[in-house]
Amino acid sequence: MFDHPGLRVSAAMPAHIFAMKALAARTPDIDDLRVLADIIGVESAEEAMQICAEFYPDEPMPQRPVAVLRELFG
Repeated sequence: MFDHPGLRVSAAMPAHIFAMKALAARTPDIDDLRVLADIIGVESAEEAMQICAEFYPDEPMPQRPVAVLRELFG
């Protein structure tokens, strides 16, 4: 976060951005998911889905994001 008199800029944590992009499962986000997974140390689809569940506990994991994450982590 950047804080200056009269100006405050906040940014989401990499894990939160990962969860948002994973749940969206958009094709343009795949490269971002790879980079974010490396940054936060995610090594499996199961870990990725757990992160999504932590940030969005009431959001069911749709089939497309599950398939994208399984493909991504092989």
